[in-house]
Amino acid sequence: MLHILAVAGVLLLWAALASPFVLALYFVLRALRRRGIRTAAAVVLPALVFALLSAPVPTPIITVFLPHGFMLIDAAYYDRILHGPALFMQLWAWIACSLSMTFLLALALCWRYVRSADPPHPTSSLDDAS
Repeated sequence: MLHILAVAGVLLLWAALASPFVLALYFVLRALRRRGIRTAAAVVLPALVFALLSAPVPTPIITVFLPHGFMLIDAAYYDRILHGPALFMQLWAWIACSLSMTFLLALALCWRYVRSADPPHPTSSLDDAS
């Protein structure tokens, strides 16, 4: 039971930390949709950026920037940085699955929102007069 509560707590924490990225993704997608930009690259790029910034497992902030921060503090760490700390080496499979699942989910949502039918445009009173 304690593991279930721990996982739920971590997911709630992730949701709180990822919410600014979700909001930013929404604004980007809304701008793409309003401007009529519906190319595949325009849909894939925001999904990729969102997945890299907000995957629920150690994000690049932890897996990339933190080891480089250790390198700045301890120069001897540079020799070991390519192999990574033992904890991170054990998490690579989980990190890869998390990033790919987050990307696929974000891509599906981005594709559905941007490529869906055009939003209704408000009509002016001049159009009704003719």
